[in-house]
Amino acid sequence: MTDSDTDAFRTLRHDLSNPLAAILAETQLLLLNEASLDAETVEGLREIEALARRMREMLAAPRR
Repeated sequence: MTDSDTDAFRTLRHDLSNPLAAILAETQLLLLNEASLDAETVEGLREIEALARRMREMLAAPRR
């Protein structure tokens, strides 16, 4: 991997981290009231949460 590839990945990771954190936080806030939501909505929010966590792990993984 070249230095420019590494720099590009760092930039991408930085640019995605804040919006991803916001998506995860908002999803978790909505799930705090899951008792007032229908099952389909809760299922969708859980899927968003799982995918956001997965993406966060991918961004945090060290590059080789």
